[in-house]
Amino acid sequence: MSTAVGRTRPVWKLWAVVAVLVVMVAGLLHAWRNTNVLTEERLCGGLVSAAQADAVLPGGGRLDSEGDGLDGDLTDTVCRVGKSSVVLGSGEGELTVRVWAERGDELLGIEYLSDLPEASFFSGAVTGGVDAYKGWALLPEKCWTDQPVIVRVSSSERIPDRAAFADLTTDTARAVGARAGCGDLPGKTGKPVPPRSEAARPVTEGQVCGLDGLTVRGRVPAGTEVLEAGQEAPADVWTCELTLDDETGGSVRADGFMKYTAFRDPQLLAAVRKAPGTIKDRAPDGREAEVVDGGPGMILPCADGGALYLAVASGQQYREASKLHADLPRRDAYAEPFVKAAAQTFGCAAPAG
Repeated sequence: MSTAVGRTRPVWKLWAVVAVLVVMVAGLLHAWRNTNVLTEERLCGGLVSAAQADAVLPGGGRLDSEGDGLDGDLTDTVCRVGKSSVVLGSGEGELTVRVWAERGDELLGIEYLSDLPEASFFSGAVTGGVDAYKGWALLPEKCWTDQPVIVRVSSSERIPDRAAFADLTTDTARAVGARAGCGDLPGKTGKPVPPRSEAARPVTEGQVCGLDGLTVRGRVPAGTEVLEAGQEAPADVWTCELTLDDETGGSVRADGFMKYTAFRDPQLLAAVRKAPGTIKDRAPDGREAEVVDGGPGMILPCADGGALYLAVASGQQYREASKLHADLPRRDAYAEPFVKAAAQTFGCAAPAG
């Protein structure tokens, strides 16, 4: 009997070794397929931080990327970072990174942030903005050619942590600038300034959009409630949208009635002046201003030596309302009261003389 027992011991040892190997292989496969233990620290040819992408995309899973980094033509750069897992209930999603040029007065436009009044903007060492699905950061001026150049990051899934999203966007822009050899983005991302509230709220007469002296009386259809949404004024980068709480719906209501923009951010001002350029004209208060060629905005010189960009654009609700209400003011009539109120609120007094 002792001989039989002795013969079985090597078999059990072999099975034990096999079991250990199976566990090790399974563990390695799990780590490779469902975690980022074996993932490189930076993806997309070094442009995107794996740790930041993992923090932004929901749930757990492995990150994979598609893209080799910067293209020979900077604005042809495209990269995708995806998160996936075979574990049930784990997160998934995809980030798409692009580099492209755009008109300076359209950097806050609908192509970059899905809903401007719901966006959070940051300014200072780095300028940009984020919402729940998209983010952008302006590259250093040395990276620009005929037009300003931005790094834009879009997500297939809703991103709840805007600060983390802003960090990823600006870190990617910093990597793009460094690898392209066209300038460094200094410092950390400024804290994104969120909208005043998650939902639109009724306007306060005489303080519409938080601007001193701005009113909607006589400028909207009688008996119609007006809602406002946007950031606190004043701010380095600010937007506000007015919406009529009427029977319009769908894309018409979503586009709003009137949209206001203001910023004193030096990098955005340089972007506006870069393309399409500005021409000399007069502001509603009489001061000389730089009016954007072919655009809705103007740059006011301020007594303190700085400048303030202001723009007014009408939405589909205005166009629909103007068809039904012949007494509604013309679109350009909305610019004068906004410019005067914004200049006061944002501390942009007219230069002497």
